[in-house]
Amino acid sequence: MKNYFILIVMSLLTVVMLFSRSLHAQNFSLSGKLLNADSGPVPDAIVQLLNQSDSSLIKNEFTENDGTFKFDDLSTGNYLIQVNLLGYNMYLSSPISLQQNLLLEAIVLQKSSINLKEVSVMARKPYVEREKGKVILNIDNSISAAGSSAFELIEKAPGVRVDNNNDNVNLNGKSGVAIWIDGKPSQMTGTDLANYLRGIPSSSIEKIEMISNPSARYDAAGSSIINIKLKKDKNIGTNGSISNSYGQGVYMKSNNSLSLNHRNKKVNVFGSYSYAYREAFSHLKLDRKFYKNDSFIGAYHQDNYIKFDFNNHVARAGADYYANSKNIVGFVISGVSNKFNPKGDNVADVLDQNKEKSSTYTTTNRSKDNWYNYSLNLNYKHVFDSLGTELNTDVDYAHFGNNTVQNFTTRYYDLNNLEYLNPYLLHGKINGDLSVYSVKNDFVKTLKKDFKFEAGQKSSYVIADNKLSFFNRSNNQNLFDSSKSNHFIYTENINAIYSTLSKDYKKWSSQIGLRCEQTSVKGNQLVNNTSFVNTYVQLFPSAFIGYKFNDVYGMEFNYSRRINRPSYEQLNPFKFYIDPTTYKEGNPYLMPQTTESFEWTHIFKQKIYATLGFGRTYKNITEVIAPADDQPKLTIQTNKNLAKVDVYAFNCSLPIDVAKWWHISNEFSSYYASYTGNVANTPLNNIGSLNFNINMINTFNFTSTLSGELNGFYQTKEVYAFDLIQPRWFLNVGIQKKLLNNKATLKLNFNDVFFTNQTTADIAFTDYREHFVVQRDSRIATIAFSYKFGKSSVPVSKKRQGGADDIKQRAGSGMG
Repeated sequence: MKNYFILIVMSLLTVVMLFSRSLHAQNFSLSGKLLNADSGPVPDAIVQLLNQSDSSLIKNEFTENDGTFKFDDLSTGNYLIQVNLLGYNMYLSSPISLQQNLLLEAIVLQKSSINLKEVSVMARKPYVEREKGKVILNIDNSISAAGSSAFELIEKAPGVRVDNNNDNVNLNGKSGVAIWIDGKPSQMTGTDLANYLRGIPSSSIEKIEMISNPSARYDAAGSSIINIKLKKDKNIGTNGSISNSYGQGVYMKSNNSLSLNHRNKKVNVFGSYSYAYREAFSHLKLDRKFYKNDSFIGAYHQDNYIKFDFNNHVARAGADYYANSKNIVGFVISGVSNKFNPKGDNVADVLDQNKEKSSTYTTTNRSKDNWYNYSLNLNYKHVFDSLGTELNTDVDYAHFGNNTVQNFTTRYYDLNNLEYLNPYLLHGKINGDLSVYSVKNDFVKTLKKDFKFEAGQKSSYVIADNKLSFFNRSNNQNLFDSSKSNHFIYTENINAIYSTLSKDYKKWSSQIGLRCEQTSVKGNQLVNNTSFVNTYVQLFPSAFIGYKFNDVYGMEFNYSRRINRPSYEQLNPFKFYIDPTTYKEGNPYLMPQTTESFEWTHIFKQKIYATLGFGRTYKNITEVIAPADDQPKLTIQTNKNLAKVDVYAFNCSLPIDVAKWWHISNEFSSYYASYTGNVANTPLNNIGSLNFNINMINTFNFTSTLSGELNGFYQTKEVYAFDLIQPRWFLNVGIQKKLLNNKATLKLNFNDVFFTNQTTADIAFTDYREHFVVQRDSRIATIAFSYKFGKSSVPVSKKRQGGADDIKQRAGSGMG
């Protein structure tokens, strides 16, 4: 920890030194003036400075009230000036050779004859979009996404499967997917993360990025990355938006949000607040059968119904300060509060060895949960020259906490429905704290012959302190139960360095990278005085090569090695109470899983994408539900390492324009996952099945202000390790109307029209069988309204390919 804080101080001192030095640095300046056709000034417009050789963006500057603009601290070279402003034709200058301070002749913009309403329709992005190495979901452009939560959007994304025990996410057959929020990895996992995401309304989300094969610049954790990017207004002047939605399924859901932004030449200030109240349920029916030496010895038929009521507040604020053309500093603060009161009712029939009912027990769970987190990000960007040399620094602190009170009541009934035992009353208090400290530096340098070099470091320190105290309150007692109580402290320190080298040459593009991470973890179980320590260093190479044969066809190949470390919950060597017949137990001997992935992508007309992939995961972290060794009718839910998993995948994106008003986006995913290993005395030897799913989104543009959507999804039967999961499908419909000169939008949608989005599966281990069906509140009708005020657009800037983000989008969006 001491060395970690020294590293933070050194990084901050470096930032201060560069900032102070650059304030006094001088090179050449390029200035000019924007006029309209009547020779009047054009204020508050963005003027873009481009590199003549590749038209990549170097800088943005605003015009003053008199229309003047100025680019300072430029190196000698050849440049272009570009202005994209709604209502005017695009302006692009002839090449400008800068050898000294230069004042350009006045630039006169000509008014455009194109109708602005037509522009807004043409500029609308599809819901599913692909960029190099990413699948992007543009949330605002989906009618059916209105009124949803972040978890529901991920759950219905192409190639995604969420298990129903711990809400773990798989992408294209690969487990261990990392969930990021605004470019930063979330430290929560499983059900804790799912409950957090269920509280984030879709109206707060700009896009969701799914990165199947991240480069060495990204953290090595996670077989793939799903990054949720929250909205941040980028418009000039003072702008904002409000949104409200009401949904009704079995229970009601409501999302409400407000965002504000003020931006001028020197400062960008932004903030947002959202409140979501969502009632939901999970209905689980399961049959558990127990065997001994293949002879049936008993079973449980269980019906478990849980109702949730999420009260979620999300607030976010920040600012960027553009000190000069070379220095930008910023901060982002955010906070989340999520309170909910789960009410669970479980009825279980007990069957004897003759498959006859012998008794019944019921368990009720009445809980009060308060989950919260707050975070602070400080960021700084220093631009060394106009060729793209820059340094980005981020310092982050985040704290996650939860306070939970649980009350379990179990009653036992005989065949005459009479209680034959005193009720078992269990009271629990759970307090959890998790703090994350991190600092990272990313350096980019353009070398000779158009080579681009990137390097950086990141250090993070995590400390988690979870305390569970349970008391037996049966027979009017309040006795501390040490067998169920737990106090676990976990620390994790990861130090990483990386470098990448990339080059674009005529029809070729390539990148190679290497990341090195040193990991140290320590866990202390204070109740039974056990601990574990693990330290290791691993290398994570990545490579990319692309070739564009012609304007019609191109091809890309990439490779990466990734790691998925066990969470502190998965490592905690203690039994967590679920119900009288089920416990959840951590495994301190659980090892990290590593994945090597290859992808071969074919691109046709920059519209059709087809990808063949192969991934091999070693020591795959696999969830196991199996009988306890000493109590054959008690099931233990834990995680074990499976020897290996091979995944063969094929993904295809096929957009079709049926008519000018009818567009179909087809996303097809198929994979074969082969599992090898031995867990719970159950061997697997290349066991798997071919699975495919198709997501078809029909978009109908009836008029320039009225559109509709029909979204269908189907997934075939699949084998997932020890689980056989049955097919599932759903259908969503919606309609959207633009109002008030396109500043307001009214959406109506009906998701899971036929109430078919449920999971049915069978689990098989030696001496144990399980069949379950789980149904959630997925059939929902929603009405949503949003309104944007202030300036309606900002010019689109062209980014430097493969480089860092545009400086005007810096705060809170860095990744790596």
